[in-house]
Amino acid sequence: MMELISPSRIAFPAIALSLLVLFSTNLAIAEPPSWSGSPDATLTLKTLPGMMRYDLDEVEVEPGARVKLVLENPDDLQHNLVLLKSDPEDKDGQKFAQGVFTLGEKAIEMGWVPRDDPRIIVASQLLDPQGSEDLYFVAPEEPGDYPYVCTVPGHALLMRGILRVRNQVPLLKELTYSIYEGEWDKLPDFSQLEPVKTGKLESGLIDLDVAKGKKGGFGVVFEGKLELEKAENFSFYLASDDGARIIVDGEGVVDNDRIGPMGNPKEGKVKLQEGIHEIRVPYFEKSGNRGLSVALKSKSLGWVDLSAQKAKKKAQKAPPKPILLTARNGEAITHRAFLPDANPRAIGVGYPGRVNLAWDADVMNLAYVWRGGFMDVGGHWNGRGSGSQPAGFDRVKTGAGLPMQVLESLDEPWQPDTMATIRYERDVADPQKEISYVAKHPDYRFRGYRLDQKRFPTFLYQYRDLEVSDRSEPNLIDDSEALVRTVTIAGDPAQHTYFRIADTGSLSADDAGWFDVGSEMVLRIEGAEPIVREVGGGRKELLVAIEGDTTLTLTYRWLRPIGGKVK
Repeated sequence: MMELISPSRIAFPAIALSLLVLFSTNLAIAEPPSWSGSPDATLTLKTLPGMMRYDLDEVEVEPGARVKLVLENPDDLQHNLVLLKSDPEDKDGQKFAQGVFTLGEKAIEMGWVPRDDPRIIVASQLLDPQGSEDLYFVAPEEPGDYPYVCTVPGHALLMRGILRVRNQVPLLKELTYSIYEGEWDKLPDFSQLEPVKTGKLESGLIDLDVAKGKKGGFGVVFEGKLELEKAENFSFYLASDDGARIIVDGEGVVDNDRIGPMGNPKEGKVKLQEGIHEIRVPYFEKSGNRGLSVALKSKSLGWVDLSAQKAKKKAQKAPPKPILLTARNGEAITHRAFLPDANPRAIGVGYPGRVNLAWDADVMNLAYVWRGGFMDVGGHWNGRGSGSQPAGFDRVKTGAGLPMQVLESLDEPWQPDTMATIRYERDVADPQKEISYVAKHPDYRFRGYRLDQKRFPTFLYQYRDLEVSDRSEPNLIDDSEALVRTVTIAGDPAQHTYFRIADTGSLSADDAGWFDVGSEMVLRIEGAEPIVREVGGGRKELLVAIEGDTTLTLTYRWLRPIGGKVK
Protein backbone atom coordinates (compact mmCIF):
# COMPACT_ATOMS: atom_id res chain seq x y z
CA MET A 1 0.00 0.00 0.00
CA MET A 2 1.03 3.57 -0.54
CA GLU A 3 1.92 5.35 2.66
CA LEU A 4 2.50 8.92 3.76
CA ILE A 5 6.16 9.85 3.68
CA SER A 6 7.57 9.91 7.16
CA PRO A 7 9.25 13.20 8.15
CA SER A 8 12.30 11.16 9.16
CA ARG A 9 12.88 10.34 5.49
CA ILE A 10 12.96 13.97 4.41
CA ALA A 11 16.11 16.09 4.65
CA PHE A 12 15.31 19.20 6.67
CA PRO A 13 17.30 22.39 6.91
CA ALA A 14 18.38 22.72 10.53
CA ILE A 15 19.07 25.65 12.81
CA ALA A 16 22.84 26.21 12.86
CA LEU A 17 24.31 26.08 16.33
CA SER A 18 26.11 29.24 17.37
CA LEU A 19 27.44 28.26 20.79
CA LEU A 20 31.12 28.90 21.35
CA VAL A 21 32.56 26.38 23.76
CA LEU A 22 36.01 25.96 25.32
CA PHE A 23 37.20 22.67 26.73
CA SER A 24 40.67 22.43 28.25
CA THR A 25 41.16 18.92 29.68
CA ASN A 26 37.80 18.54 31.48
CA LEU A 27 37.05 22.25 32.03
CA ALA A 28 34.12 23.80 30.14
CA ILE A 29 33.85 27.58 29.77
CA ALA A 30 30.65 29.19 28.44
CA GLU A 31 32.37 32.11 26.71
CA PRO A 32 35.21 32.01 24.18
CA PRO A 33 38.63 32.76 25.69
CA SER A 34 40.28 36.17 25.60
CA TRP A 35 42.60 35.02 22.81
CA SER A 36 39.75 33.86 20.53
CA GLY A 37 40.38 36.74 18.15
CA SER A 38 44.04 35.84 17.63
CA PRO A 39 44.56 32.07 17.89
CA ASP A 40 47.91 30.52 17.03
CA ALA A 41 46.20 28.14 14.59
CA THR A 42 42.77 27.94 12.95
CA LEU A 43 41.54 24.55 11.74
CA THR A 44 38.38 23.78 9.77
CA LEU A 45 36.84 20.32 9.67
CA LYS A 46 33.75 19.44 7.66
CA THR A 47 31.59 16.35 7.41
CA LEU A 48 31.37 14.77 3.96
CA PRO A 49 27.69 14.40 2.90
CA GLY A 50 26.66 10.78 2.54
CA MET A 51 30.11 9.38 3.38
CA MET A 52 30.13 9.26 7.19
CA ARG A 53 33.58 10.90 7.24
CA TYR A 54 35.32 14.14 8.09
CA ASP A 55 36.95 15.85 5.12
CA LEU A 56 40.39 15.62 6.79
CA ASP A 57 41.65 12.52 8.55
CA GLU A 58 44.59 14.36 10.10
CA VAL A 59 45.48 17.91 11.10
CA GLU A 60 48.60 19.30 12.80
CA VAL A 61 49.41 21.95 15.39
CA GLU A 62 52.37 22.85 17.60
CA PRO A 63 52.52 21.86 21.29
CA GLY A 64 50.71 24.35 23.51
CA ALA A 65 49.17 26.20 20.54
CA ARG A 66 45.97 28.14 21.12
CA VAL A 67 43.63 26.60 18.55
CA LYS A 68 40.34 27.66 17.02
CA LEU A 69 38.57 24.64 15.50
CA VAL A 70 35.62 25.34 13.16
CA LEU A 71 33.35 22.30 12.77
CA GLU A 72 30.84 22.40 9.89
CA ASN A 73 28.16 19.78 9.20
CA PRO A 74 26.83 19.98 5.60
CA ASP A 75 25.63 16.36 5.91
CA ASP A 76 21.96 15.43 6.39
CA LEU A 77 22.61 13.58 9.66
CA GLN A 78 23.58 14.84 13.10
CA HIS A 79 27.29 14.60 13.98
CA ASN A 80 29.70 15.76 16.63
CA LEU A 81 33.46 15.85 17.20
CA VAL A 82 35.29 14.76 20.35
CA LEU A 83 39.07 15.29 20.62
CA LEU A 84 40.70 12.86 23.06
CA LYS A 85 43.92 12.44 24.96
CA SER A 86 46.18 9.66 23.69
CA ASP A 87 45.62 6.13 24.95
CA PRO A 88 47.83 3.26 23.72
CA GLU A 89 44.86 0.91 24.17
CA ASP A 90 42.59 3.12 22.05
CA LYS A 91 44.69 4.88 19.44
CA ASP A 92 41.81 5.83 17.14
CA GLY A 93 39.12 6.61 19.74
CA GLN A 94 36.73 3.83 18.72
CA LYS A 95 36.73 2.20 22.16
CA PHE A 96 35.81 5.55 23.70
CA ALA A 97 32.91 5.93 21.26
CA GLN A 98 31.72 2.39 22.05
CA GLY A 99 31.84 3.23 25.75
CA VAL A 100 29.60 6.23 25.17
CA PHE A 101 27.04 3.98 23.48
CA THR A 102 26.83 1.74 26.56
CA LEU A 103 25.58 4.71 28.62
CA GLY A 104 22.17 4.24 27.00
CA GLU A 105 19.53 6.91 27.56
CA LYS A 106 21.97 8.98 29.60
CA ALA A 107 24.20 9.28 26.51
CA ILE A 108 21.25 10.54 24.46
CA GLU A 109 20.56 13.25 27.03
CA MET A 110 24.18 14.43 26.94
CA GLY A 111 24.36 14.52 23.12
CA TRP A 112 26.62 11.44 23.09
CA VAL A 113 29.37 13.33 24.94
CA PRO A 114 30.19 12.51 28.61
CA ARG A 115 31.65 15.93 29.30
CA ASP A 116 33.04 15.00 32.71
CA ASP A 117 35.28 12.33 31.18
CA PRO A 118 38.91 13.32 31.93
CA ARG A 119 40.09 12.03 28.56
CA ILE A 120 38.20 14.71 26.59
CA ILE A 121 40.29 17.68 25.41
CA VAL A 122 37.48 19.41 23.49
CA ALA A 123 34.03 18.37 22.30
CA SER A 124 31.37 19.94 20.13
CA GLN A 125 27.64 19.96 20.60
CA LEU A 126 25.53 17.51 18.59
CA LEU A 127 25.29 19.45 15.32
CA ASP A 128 22.14 19.34 13.23
CA PRO A 129 22.41 19.21 9.43
CA GLN A 130 23.84 22.48 8.08
CA GLY A 131 24.97 23.39 11.60
CA SER A 132 28.39 24.68 12.65
CA GLU A 133 30.27 25.43 15.83
CA ASP A 134 33.52 27.19 16.83
CA LEU A 135 35.60 25.37 19.42
CA TYR A 136 38.63 26.75 21.28
CA PHE A 137 41.26 24.71 23.08
CA VAL A 138 44.92 24.71 24.02
CA ALA A 139 46.85 21.89 22.34
CA PRO A 140 48.64 19.41 24.63
CA GLU A 141 52.24 20.28 25.49
CA GLU A 142 53.30 16.69 24.85
CA PRO A 143 53.96 15.94 21.15
CA GLY A 144 51.98 12.96 19.93
CA ASP A 145 48.89 11.77 18.09
CA TYR A 146 45.48 12.66 19.56
CA PRO A 147 42.37 11.03 18.06
CA TYR A 148 39.12 12.79 17.21
CA VAL A 149 35.88 10.89 16.57
CA CYS A 150 32.15 11.31 16.11
CA THR A 151 30.56 9.57 19.09
CA VAL A 152 27.07 9.22 17.60
CA PRO A 153 26.46 5.43 17.66
CA GLY A 154 28.14 3.66 14.76
CA HIS A 155 29.75 6.76 13.27
CA ALA A 156 33.25 6.29 14.73
CA LEU A 157 33.80 3.22 12.56
CA LEU A 158 34.56 5.61 9.67
CA MET A 159 34.26 9.07 11.15
CA ARG A 160 37.58 9.67 12.89
CA GLY A 161 40.97 11.31 12.47
CA ILE A 162 44.19 12.29 14.21
CA LEU A 163 45.39 15.63 15.57
CA ARG A 164 49.16 15.45 15.30
CA VAL A 165 50.95 17.64 17.84
CA ARG A 166 54.46 18.27 16.51
CA ASN A 167 57.32 20.65 17.21
CA GLN A 168 57.75 22.60 14.01
CA VAL A 169 61.47 22.04 13.58
CA PRO A 170 62.39 23.02 10.01
CA LEU A 171 63.39 20.01 7.91
CA LEU A 172 65.25 22.18 5.42
CA LYS A 173 68.86 23.00 6.33
CA GLU A 174 71.26 25.43 4.65
CA LEU A 175 68.36 26.93 2.70
CA THR A 176 69.40 29.59 0.15
CA TYR A 177 67.70 31.66 -2.51
CA SER A 178 68.74 33.26 -5.80
CA ILE A 179 66.60 35.93 -7.48
CA TYR A 180 66.52 36.44 -11.26
CA GLU A 181 64.83 39.01 -13.48
CA GLY A 182 63.15 38.28 -16.81
CA GLU A 183 59.89 37.65 -18.65
CA TRP A 184 59.00 33.95 -19.05
CA ASP A 185 55.99 31.82 -19.87
CA LYS A 186 57.71 28.71 -18.51
CA LEU A 187 60.55 28.01 -16.14
CA PRO A 188 63.85 28.97 -17.80
CA ASP A 189 67.20 27.24 -17.33
CA PHE A 190 68.29 29.36 -14.37
CA SER A 191 71.78 27.85 -14.50
CA GLN A 192 72.38 29.89 -17.67
CA LEU A 193 71.29 33.15 -16.00
CA GLU A 194 72.97 35.50 -13.55
CA PRO A 195 71.12 36.18 -10.28
CA VAL A 196 70.53 39.76 -9.22
CA LYS A 197 70.47 38.79 -5.53
CA THR A 198 71.31 35.80 -3.36
CA GLY A 199 70.95 35.05 0.35
CA LYS A 200 70.14 32.57 3.12
CA LEU A 201 66.81 31.74 4.79
CA GLU A 202 67.58 31.11 8.44
CA SER A 203 63.93 30.19 9.12
CA GLY A 204 64.32 27.03 7.04
CA LEU A 205 61.11 27.89 5.17
CA ILE A 206 60.74 28.71 1.48
CA ASP A 207 59.46 32.28 1.42
CA LEU A 208 58.60 34.60 -1.49
CA ASP A 209 59.11 37.60 0.78
CA VAL A 210 62.75 37.49 -0.38
CA ALA A 211 61.40 39.11 -3.58
CA LYS A 212 59.17 41.56 -1.76
CA GLY A 213 58.62 44.71 -3.79
CA LYS A 214 58.92 43.02 -7.18
CA LYS A 215 55.61 43.17 -9.06
CA GLY A 216 56.40 40.58 -11.71
CA GLY A 217 58.97 39.51 -14.21
CA PHE A 218 61.17 37.62 -11.75
CA GLY A 219 62.15 34.14 -10.69
CA VAL A 220 63.55 32.58 -7.53
CA VAL A 221 65.48 29.35 -7.04
CA PHE A 222 65.40 27.88 -3.52
CA GLU A 223 68.00 25.24 -2.66
CA GLY A 224 68.59 23.36 0.58
CA LYS A 225 69.22 20.04 2.27
CA LEU A 226 66.44 17.76 3.48
CA GLU A 227 67.60 15.73 6.46
CA LEU A 228 65.61 12.54 7.09
CA GLU A 229 65.89 10.19 10.05
CA LYS A 230 64.42 7.11 8.38
CA ALA A 231 63.72 5.67 4.96
CA GLU A 232 60.07 5.76 3.91
CA ASN A 233 57.62 6.87 1.23
CA PHE A 234 57.03 10.61 0.91
CA SER A 235 54.36 12.66 -0.80
CA PHE A 236 55.39 16.16 -1.89
CA TYR A 237 52.79 18.89 -2.51
CA LEU A 238 53.21 22.01 -4.63
CA ALA A 239 50.90 24.93 -5.44
CA SER A 240 52.13 28.06 -7.20
CA ASP A 241 51.20 31.24 -9.01
CA ASP A 242 52.77 31.18 -11.60
CA GLY A 243 55.07 28.18 -12.34
CA ALA A 244 57.24 26.04 -10.06
CA ARG A 245 58.78 22.61 -9.71
CA ILE A 246 60.07 20.39 -6.86
CA ILE A 247 63.34 18.60 -7.61
CA VAL A 248 64.84 16.11 -5.12
CA ASP A 249 68.34 14.71 -5.68
CA GLY A 250 68.22 15.97 -9.25
CA GLU A 251 64.95 14.21 -10.11
CA GLY A 252 61.68 16.06 -10.72
CA VAL A 253 59.00 15.04 -8.19
CA VAL A 254 56.21 17.60 -8.79
CA ASP A 255 55.81 19.81 -11.88
CA ASN A 256 53.51 22.84 -11.94
CA ASP A 257 55.24 24.73 -14.76
CA ARG A 258 52.57 27.02 -16.22
CA ILE A 259 50.99 30.46 -15.93
CA GLY A 260 47.95 30.48 -13.69
CA PRO A 261 46.55 30.83 -10.17
CA MET A 262 47.45 28.66 -7.18
CA GLY A 263 44.63 26.13 -7.32
CA ASN A 264 44.79 22.84 -5.44
CA PRO A 265 48.26 21.45 -4.73
CA LYS A 266 49.77 18.93 -7.11
CA GLU A 267 51.16 15.76 -5.56
CA GLY A 268 54.21 13.65 -6.34
CA LYS A 269 55.41 10.52 -4.54
CA VAL A 270 58.93 9.21 -4.02
CA LYS A 271 60.73 6.82 -1.66
CA LEU A 272 63.72 8.41 0.08
CA GLN A 273 66.45 6.78 2.16
CA GLU A 274 67.67 7.92 5.55
CA GLY A 275 70.16 10.78 5.37
CA ILE A 276 70.59 14.10 3.59
CA HIS A 277 68.88 14.86 0.27
CA GLU A 278 69.28 17.86 -2.01
CA ILE A 279 66.06 19.77 -2.71
CA ARG A 280 65.63 22.49 -5.31
CA VAL A 281 62.48 24.57 -5.98
CA PRO A 282 62.64 26.89 -9.02
CA TYR A 283 59.80 29.41 -9.34
CA PHE A 284 58.80 32.23 -11.68
CA GLU A 285 56.20 35.00 -11.55
CA LYS A 286 55.18 36.69 -14.79
CA SER A 287 52.64 39.24 -13.49
CA GLY A 288 49.72 39.73 -11.16
CA ASN A 289 49.31 37.66 -8.00
CA ARG A 290 52.09 35.51 -6.63
CA GLY A 291 52.13 32.43 -4.44
CA LEU A 292 54.24 29.40 -3.57
CA SER A 293 53.46 26.64 -1.07
CA VAL A 294 55.51 23.48 -0.60
CA ALA A 295 54.85 20.60 1.81
CA LEU A 296 55.64 16.95 2.35
CA LYS A 297 53.92 14.09 4.13
CA SER A 298 55.06 10.72 5.44
CA LYS A 299 53.81 8.16 7.93
CA SER A 300 56.30 9.12 10.64
CA LEU A 301 56.38 12.88 10.07
CA GLY A 302 52.79 13.53 9.14
CA TRP A 303 52.17 16.75 7.23
CA VAL A 304 55.11 19.20 7.21
CA ASP A 305 54.99 22.63 5.56
CA LEU A 306 58.29 23.52 3.88
CA SER A 307 57.17 27.06 2.98
CA ALA A 308 56.01 30.11 4.86
CA GLN A 309 52.83 30.06 2.79
CA LYS A 310 50.92 27.03 4.05
CA ALA A 311 49.89 24.40 1.58
CA LYS A 312 46.25 23.37 1.45
CA LYS A 313 45.92 19.85 2.83
CA LYS A 314 44.20 17.44 0.52
CA ALA A 315 40.73 16.50 1.74
CA GLN A 316 39.38 12.99 1.64
CA LYS A 317 37.52 12.10 -1.52
CA ALA A 318 35.11 9.39 -2.43
CA PRO A 319 36.87 6.41 -4.01
CA PRO A 320 37.12 7.09 -7.74
CA LYS A 321 36.02 3.63 -8.89
CA PRO A 322 32.26 3.00 -8.93
CA ILE A 323 30.71 -0.22 -7.66
CA LEU A 324 28.22 -1.33 -10.29
CA LEU A 325 25.14 -3.52 -10.18
CA THR A 326 24.75 -5.36 -13.48
CA ALA A 327 22.07 -7.62 -14.93
CA ARG A 328 23.48 -11.13 -15.53
CA ASN A 329 22.44 -14.46 -17.03
CA GLY A 330 19.53 -12.94 -18.91
CA GLU A 331 17.80 -11.86 -15.69
CA ALA A 332 16.78 -8.38 -14.57
CA ILE A 333 18.04 -6.86 -11.35
CA THR A 334 15.82 -4.76 -9.08
CA HIS A 335 17.21 -2.09 -6.74
CA ARG A 336 15.14 -0.24 -4.14
CA ALA A 337 16.82 3.06 -3.20
CA PHE A 338 16.51 6.84 -3.10
CA LEU A 339 17.15 7.76 -6.74
CA PRO A 340 17.72 11.21 -8.25
CA ASP A 341 14.79 12.93 -9.98
CA ALA A 342 12.28 10.49 -8.47
CA ASN A 343 10.21 10.27 -5.29
CA PRO A 344 11.50 8.36 -2.23
CA ARG A 345 9.86 5.04 -3.17
CA ALA A 346 11.52 4.72 -6.56
CA ILE A 347 12.43 1.25 -7.82
CA GLY A 348 15.32 0.84 -10.25
CA VAL A 349 15.29 -2.05 -12.74
CA GLY A 350 18.27 -3.07 -14.88
CA TYR A 351 17.47 -5.34 -17.82
CA PRO A 352 19.72 -7.50 -19.99
CA GLY A 353 20.92 -5.51 -22.99
CA ARG A 354 21.90 -2.50 -20.86
CA VAL A 355 18.44 -0.89 -20.76
CA ASN A 356 17.19 0.44 -17.43
CA LEU A 357 14.25 2.24 -15.84
CA ALA A 358 13.16 3.92 -12.62
CA TRP A 359 9.55 3.18 -11.65
CA ASP A 360 8.05 5.56 -9.09
CA ALA A 361 5.87 3.73 -6.55
CA ASP A 362 4.73 7.03 -5.02
CA VAL A 363 2.86 8.02 -8.21
CA MET A 364 2.51 4.58 -9.92
CA ASN A 365 4.37 5.55 -13.06
CA LEU A 366 7.57 5.30 -15.03
CA ALA A 367 9.87 8.15 -13.96
CA TYR A 368 12.64 7.82 -16.55
CA VAL A 369 14.68 5.37 -18.62
CA TRP A 370 18.39 5.20 -19.43
CA ARG A 371 20.90 2.84 -21.03
CA GLY A 372 24.42 1.64 -20.39
CA GLY A 373 25.42 0.75 -16.83
CA PHE A 374 22.61 0.13 -14.35
CA MET A 375 23.43 1.41 -10.87
CA ASP A 376 26.51 2.69 -9.04
CA VAL A 377 26.01 1.60 -5.43
CA GLY A 378 29.44 2.67 -4.18
CA GLY A 379 27.80 4.75 -1.46
CA HIS A 380 26.68 1.57 0.30
CA TRP A 381 30.32 0.57 0.77
CA ASN A 382 32.04 3.95 0.94
CA GLY A 383 29.67 5.57 3.40
CA ARG A 384 26.33 4.90 5.06
CA GLY A 385 24.54 3.84 1.91
CA SER A 386 23.29 7.11 0.44
CA GLY A 387 23.99 8.19 -3.07
CA SER A 388 22.89 5.30 -5.33
CA GLN A 389 23.14 6.72 -8.84
CA PRO A 390 22.17 5.53 -12.31
CA ALA A 391 25.50 4.54 -13.84
CA GLY A 392 24.74 4.81 -17.52
CA PHE A 393 23.79 7.66 -19.84
CA ASP A 394 21.16 8.97 -22.28
CA ARG A 395 18.59 9.32 -19.49
CA VAL A 396 15.15 10.41 -20.72
CA LYS A 397 12.28 11.50 -18.47
CA THR A 398 8.94 10.08 -19.59
CA GLY A 399 5.43 11.03 -18.48
CA ALA A 400 6.37 11.36 -14.81
CA GLY A 401 3.65 11.92 -12.23
CA LEU A 402 0.25 10.31 -11.73
CA PRO A 403 -0.59 8.39 -14.95
CA MET A 404 -4.43 8.43 -14.94
CA GLN A 405 -7.04 11.12 -14.44
CA VAL A 406 -10.63 11.95 -15.26
CA LEU A 407 -10.78 15.15 -17.33
CA GLU A 408 -14.12 16.84 -17.89
CA SER A 409 -12.56 18.45 -20.97
CA LEU A 410 -9.18 18.46 -22.67
CA ASP A 411 -8.70 22.00 -21.42
CA GLU A 412 -8.52 20.79 -17.81
CA PRO A 413 -4.92 20.70 -16.50
CA TRP A 414 -3.27 17.44 -15.46
CA GLN A 415 -2.59 16.84 -11.77
CA PRO A 416 0.92 15.29 -11.73
CA ASP A 417 0.94 14.53 -7.99
CA THR A 418 -0.75 15.17 -4.67
CA MET A 419 1.19 17.54 -2.47
CA ALA A 420 0.53 17.85 1.25
CA THR A 421 2.17 19.75 4.07
CA ILE A 422 3.01 19.00 7.67
CA ARG A 423 4.32 21.26 10.37
CA TYR A 424 7.76 20.31 11.59
CA GLU A 425 10.44 21.89 13.76
CA ARG A 426 12.84 19.82 15.79
CA ASP A 427 12.17 19.90 19.55
CA VAL A 428 9.43 22.55 19.22
CA ALA A 429 6.14 21.90 21.03
CA ASP A 430 4.03 23.98 18.64
CA PRO A 431 5.85 23.87 15.28
CA GLN A 432 5.01 26.50 12.67
CA LYS A 433 7.43 25.54 9.93
CA GLU A 434 5.73 23.69 7.05
CA ILE A 435 7.28 20.86 5.01
CA SER A 436 5.78 19.79 1.66
CA TYR A 437 5.76 16.15 0.51
CA VAL A 438 4.03 13.87 -2.00
CA ALA A 439 1.06 12.28 -0.23
CA LYS A 440 -1.08 9.26 -1.05
CA HIS A 441 -3.71 10.04 -3.69
CA PRO A 442 -7.17 8.72 -2.69
CA ASP A 443 -7.79 7.30 -6.19
CA TYR A 444 -4.63 5.15 -6.23
CA ARG A 445 -3.47 2.09 -4.32
CA PHE A 446 -0.11 0.40 -4.91
CA ARG A 447 -0.35 -3.41 -5.06
CA GLY A 448 3.38 -4.16 -5.19
CA TYR A 449 5.09 -6.06 -7.99
CA ARG A 450 5.67 -9.66 -9.05
CA LEU A 451 8.72 -11.19 -10.75
CA ASP A 452 8.60 -13.70 -13.61
CA GLN A 453 11.18 -16.44 -14.28
CA LYS A 454 13.60 -13.86 -15.74
CA ARG A 455 12.99 -11.66 -12.69
CA PHE A 456 11.33 -9.02 -14.87
CA PRO A 457 8.95 -7.09 -12.58
CA THR A 458 5.30 -6.36 -13.31
CA PHE A 459 4.13 -3.39 -11.24
CA LEU A 460 0.55 -3.56 -9.99
CA TYR A 461 -1.75 -0.81 -8.79
CA GLN A 462 -5.40 0.17 -8.58
CA TYR A 463 -6.89 3.37 -9.98
CA ARG A 464 -10.46 3.81 -8.71
CA ASP A 465 -12.16 0.58 -9.87
CA LEU A 466 -9.52 -0.22 -12.49
CA GLU A 467 -6.78 -2.85 -12.03
CA VAL A 468 -3.54 -1.85 -13.75
CA SER A 469 -0.36 -3.80 -14.50
CA ASP A 470 2.79 -2.21 -15.93
CA ARG A 471 5.55 -4.44 -17.37
CA SER A 472 8.60 -3.59 -19.48
CA GLU A 473 11.20 -5.60 -21.33
CA PRO A 474 14.26 -4.71 -23.44
CA ASN A 475 14.39 -4.91 -27.21
CA LEU A 476 16.64 -4.00 -30.13
CA ILE A 477 15.16 -2.04 -33.05
CA ASP A 478 17.35 -1.12 -36.04
CA ASP A 479 20.44 -1.84 -33.88
CA SER A 480 19.30 0.71 -31.30
CA GLU A 481 18.32 -0.10 -27.71
CA ALA A 482 14.62 0.02 -26.95
CA LEU A 483 12.22 -0.68 -24.11
CA VAL A 484 8.78 -2.16 -24.77
CA ARG A 485 6.29 -1.29 -22.02
CA THR A 486 2.92 -3.04 -21.73
CA VAL A 487 0.25 -1.35 -19.61
CA THR A 488 -2.87 -3.46 -19.08
CA ILE A 489 -5.98 -1.72 -17.71
CA ALA A 490 -8.90 -3.91 -16.65
CA GLY A 491 -12.32 -2.75 -15.51
CA ASP A 492 -15.05 -0.29 -16.32
CA PRO A 493 -13.51 3.21 -16.38
CA ALA A 494 -15.38 6.40 -15.60
CA GLN A 495 -16.26 8.57 -18.57
CA HIS A 496 -13.40 10.80 -19.77
CA THR A 497 -10.63 8.71 -18.15
CA TYR A 498 -7.24 9.40 -19.72
CA PHE A 499 -3.76 7.90 -19.44
CA ARG A 500 -0.88 10.36 -19.79
CA ILE A 501 2.17 8.96 -21.60
CA ALA A 502 4.48 11.93 -22.10
CA ASP A 503 4.92 15.54 -21.09
CA THR A 504 7.59 17.32 -23.11
CA GLY A 505 8.40 20.27 -25.31
CA SER A 506 8.08 18.48 -28.64
CA LEU A 507 5.64 15.75 -29.68
CA SER A 508 5.63 15.66 -33.45
CA ALA A 509 5.13 12.25 -35.11
CA ASP A 510 6.60 10.78 -38.30
CA ASP A 511 4.76 8.67 -40.87
CA ALA A 512 5.49 5.46 -38.93
CA GLY A 513 3.87 6.88 -35.79
CA TRP A 514 7.05 7.58 -33.83
CA PHE A 515 6.73 10.63 -31.56
CA ASP A 516 9.88 12.52 -30.64
CA VAL A 517 10.09 12.81 -26.84
CA GLY A 518 13.49 14.45 -26.62
CA SER A 519 16.77 14.71 -28.46
CA GLU A 520 17.65 11.09 -27.69
CA MET A 521 14.41 9.11 -27.99
CA VAL A 522 11.24 8.41 -29.98
CA LEU A 523 8.04 6.73 -28.74
CA ARG A 524 5.34 4.71 -30.49
CA ILE A 525 1.86 3.90 -29.10
CA GLU A 526 -0.21 0.83 -29.96
CA GLY A 527 -3.61 -0.08 -28.51
CA ALA A 528 -5.21 3.39 -28.43
CA GLU A 529 -5.41 6.57 -30.48
CA PRO A 530 -2.86 9.14 -29.26
CA ILE A 531 -4.01 12.66 -28.36
CA VAL A 532 -1.57 15.58 -28.37
CA ARG A 533 -2.58 18.72 -26.53
CA GLU A 534 -0.90 22.06 -25.75
CA VAL A 535 -0.48 22.72 -22.03
CA GLY A 536 1.28 26.11 -22.06
CA GLY A 537 4.83 27.18 -21.53
CA GLY A 538 5.84 25.66 -24.85
CA ARG A 539 5.03 22.13 -23.61
CA LYS A 540 2.74 19.39 -24.89
CA GLU A 541 1.14 16.28 -23.40
CA LEU A 542 0.55 12.91 -25.06
CA LEU A 543 -2.64 11.21 -23.80
CA VAL A 544 -4.86 8.28 -24.70
CA ALA A 545 -8.52 7.84 -23.74
CA ILE A 546 -9.38 4.72 -21.68
CA GLU A 547 -12.87 3.51 -22.61
CA GLY A 548 -12.85 -0.12 -21.42
CA ASP A 549 -10.41 -2.98 -20.99
CA THR A 550 -7.28 -1.62 -22.67
CA THR A 551 -3.77 -2.91 -23.40
CA LEU A 552 -1.26 -0.22 -24.32
CA THR A 553 2.05 -1.14 -25.91
CA LEU A 554 4.52 1.72 -25.58
CA THR A 555 7.87 1.37 -27.33
CA TYR A 556 10.66 3.72 -26.26
CA ARG A 557 13.60 3.67 -28.72
CA TRP A 558 16.85 5.60 -28.58
CA LEU A 559 17.70 7.29 -31.87
CA ARG A 560 21.15 5.78 -32.22
CA PRO A 561 23.01 2.68 -31.10
CA ILE A 562 25.43 3.13 -28.22
CA GLY A 563 28.41 4.84 -29.81
CA GLY A 564 26.66 5.05 -33.20
CA LYS A 565 25.14 7.73 -35.38
CA VAL A 566 21.62 9.12 -35.20
CA LYS A 567 19.25 7.02 -37.29
